[in-house]
Amino acid sequence: MNPDSSADPVPIPVPVPAAWHERLVRLVPGLTAADLSLAIHPGDQMYSHSLAHHGQPDIALSQYFAISLQQFSVARQVVRSLFGADAGRLQWLDFACGYGRLLRLLPALVPPAQTWASDIQAPAVAFVERTFGVQGLLSSADPEQFAPAERFDVIWVASLFSHLPGPLFRAWLARLMHLLSPDGVICFSVRDASQLPPGMSLPEGGLLYSGDSENAELDPDIYGTTWASEAYVRQALAGQPYARLPRALANEQDLYIAAANPARDLSALTAIRRGPWGWLDRRRLDADGGLELEGWAGSLDDGQVDRVEIRFGSQARSLACTIDRPDVAHAFADPRMARVGWRCRLPWPGQVSEADAAVSLEVQAVSRQDERIVLYAGRALDETTAAVA
Repeated sequence: MNPDSSADPVPIPVPVPAAWHERLVRLVPGLTAADLSLAIHPGDQMYSHSLAHHGQPDIALSQYFAISLQQFSVARQVVRSLFGADAGRLQWLDFACGYGRLLRLLPALVPPAQTWASDIQAPAVAFVERTFGVQGLLSSADPEQFAPAERFDVIWVASLFSHLPGPLFRAWLARLMHLLSPDGVICFSVRDASQLPPGMSLPEGGLLYSGDSENAELDPDIYGTTWASEAYVRQALAGQPYARLPRALANEQDLYIAAANPARDLSALTAIRRGPWGWLDRRRLDADGGLELEGWAGSLDDGQVDRVEIRFGSQARSLACTIDRPDVAHAFADPRMARVGWRCRLPWPGQVSEADAAVSLEVQAVSRQDERIVLYAGRALDETTAAVA
């Protein structure tokens, strides 16, 4: 427990529409309504960064929860592939947990009593203890100072090693490997060299670090933006068995799974699916009062998804992705995703008024295996989309 958690003031959470509660329970197998808290801390950088970039709460929430859902889906597959029916007994550590983007869904997989959560930000540790009922562990800038008494079957580290300079990358990896149970695994994400911006390249050592990040509160000497090659990660793991799942975290960062047991078979992880992904690029009212929607949806597993499902008020529409999107294929370096665009027009019932602008819109992408991701959920129109084209 964080000894100062009881003294922390309770923050006013980010407003989240109640519809997200039913939606998330419906989309996460095993998650009950009683398990789920919608509370988002106002200091949650994962939400605030998205809000600052897009400027609209509904878009920021949609992106925030879409990444939560995708991350949980991969975590669930990893655990079931390696631990099978024993998954419910695991001791789990969500390291660098932030304000709990994964923790809110984790009760569907691991009970809170068997879940520990650690972060270097004391307010984050206090928040996740209070909100999700997990055991908090305050982290440190020095890996040697992080010395919990427990050993963990799964250590989940989403988007920390993609922010560490080389010495800390290696030190934290060694420290966390030391905290695994004899048959435990660590799952950590890395920004691969293929994600480097144009004009940048890795140095000979295989890791490039920049002091810039979305978290201005952390020291840029220890937290920035990192790209690393698989060769660098392999060397840092010092011979431990591992599996690499390219772009398995939010279809962006690679996920590495390394085992404490040198004889551990990780071959089952090759079947892990990343699920559908996509974006709602445009919402606008046309000159005839109809709602125009345009976006893309694809899959790094299959290329094309099965369909996009749209609910607009009482209307429902299902459509295939048939529009050329070479920009998407280029961004993902996957020619199978060249034809993943979609577009549709939905009639607005009656005269559009200011009150009507709050009519709800939900867009989901559905894979060929019936995996789902929310591309957007919220108001059909807002101040930037209500203007007539």
